[in-house]
Amino acid sequence: MNSTPTRTLRPYFFLALIVLAFRLVTALPLERAGYMDASYAVHVGSNLARGRGFTQDIVWNYLEGAKEIPQPSNLYWLPLPSVLAGISMSALGISYRAAQLPFIFLSLIPPLFAFYLARRIFARDDYAWMAGLLTAFSGFYTIYWNSPDNFTPFAVTADFALLFLALGVMQRDWKKFFVAGIFAGMSQLSRADALLLLFVAPFLLWLNRRERFAFPFVASLAALAVGFLLALAPWLLRNYFAIGTPFAPGGTRTLFLLNYDEFFSYDVARLTLERYLDWGIANILRSKFEALGFILLVLVFGVWQIVLAPFAAIGFWKLRSRVEMQAALIYLALLVLAMAFVFTFPATHGSMLHSAAALVAYGAVAVPPGLDAAIAWFGKRRKSWNVPQAQKFFRVGAIALAFLFSVYLYAGAVWLPPAPNATTPLWNQRDIEYAAIDRELDARNVPNDVPIVTVDPPSFINQTGRRSIYVPTESLDAIFDAAHQFGAQYLVLQYDKPLILRDLYDGRATVEGLKLIATTPDALGRPVTLFEILR
Repeated sequence: MNSTPTRTLRPYFFLALIVLAFRLVTALPLERAGYMDASYAVHVGSNLARGRGFTQDIVWNYLEGAKEIPQPSNLYWLPLPSVLAGISMSALGISYRAAQLPFIFLSLIPPLFAFYLARRIFARDDYAWMAGLLTAFSGFYTIYWNSPDNFTPFAVTADFALLFLALGVMQRDWKKFFVAGIFAGMSQLSRADALLLLFVAPFLLWLNRRERFAFPFVASLAALAVGFLLALAPWLLRNYFAIGTPFAPGGTRTLFLLNYDEFFSYDVARLTLERYLDWGIANILRSKFEALGFILLVLVFGVWQIVLAPFAAIGFWKLRSRVEMQAALIYLALLVLAMAFVFTFPATHGSMLHSAAALVAYGAVAVPPGLDAAIAWFGKRRKSWNVPQAQKFFRVGAIALAFLFSVYLYAGAVWLPPAPNATTPLWNQRDIEYAAIDRELDARNVPNDVPIVTVDPPSFINQTGRRSIYVPTESLDAIFDAAHQFGAQYLVLQYDKPLILRDLYDGRATVEGLKLIATTPDALGRPVTLFEILR
């Protein structure tokens, strides 16, 4: 890794080959989505590929205000992952592999972006290579970059939105803000909290204010807003024609959750500000500061891989005068505050990890100077050290450690714990119980358009072709009410279940109106039970 920057694109080519090889090796063992978010994108993408438009044949939450099945899709989760999956499946056929493909290639961009940004800031190819490889070998994110989910599209679009905001400030060019707005709008098509990217701009402009500041400030923010709305306008129009309003109502209801299980409540009308305030200020504050602690752990363990986190922090501090890094730091601060104090419960169940994907590349750029500064500090206290040699050694060691950590976490997610008599990765045996349930329903001549109550409707329909609704979490009566509304006749009870069904699952109770039909094991040998709904 030569420290002198080259003028050719050759390093980008070789880095892209390394990342592509790593992505293919980690993508090919995965034969299904493996979790609900990705399964949803595959489901809607398959409907797009079939020419059915933005439609879903499931109800995976009741915040969206679903009245019947099928219904308009993406009223909570946003459409860009489904669009990418749908385009690929239209060209290559409907399969998980086809849905996965655009995300594999799109995931090459964050490491290349990190390489570019590090070279731009440091004019050093060794730092650029380190930043690119740390972004490629990114711990917990390794398995998710390849998944048809919003991790990769959000990281790519948000990274460029932040960069163009910085370029607009440095060059005092409103056109850069317009481009940043386009990328922010595309980010908003991946994640609802991408709106935070817009709020980075005024803080960044204020930090870098100069004389005669008023006009560039107003013009820049106006250009940002126009670009954002231009990118978002087609989707807002779709929502208006589909549900009568540009903005779906589900997201705001999550502000008033008392716990995460309430996200899946059937009676969403009870999620009100008055009820939330009645919970008490002590409970509210405790929940938010507990979320704050969890979010900081996500940053340390999930985003910056534990041992690299201190060096990322040092690097961010050393680079605090660089406008590019200021943009990332402002976004980081806004994200932490919004997740902890606004979207408290979703933040602790995946939202923070998704949204922080935009910070992986920026953190990787901060690590090399932070690591070198730490080695230089130690070197002053150990006179026998050859500091430049030690810095080079630890930079290579950090890359190797990131690679090993990523492989370890990937292997744990895909293969561990080992399933009994497993011959394929455990990831590919997730939801195998749904095939047995499907055979039982076929034997009973249950039509595919009769919804089944499950804890993972997207995965259920992908595996069986059967409609499904989520198990309401607040009460047994809510389960029967939802089943009655959507015409569901059967309930699948498995290890992941609401608290209200724990005694039924453990065999300590029976529920009037639920008749046991069949039991099958999941991939880990845990029972999965099919009940007929009789009332």
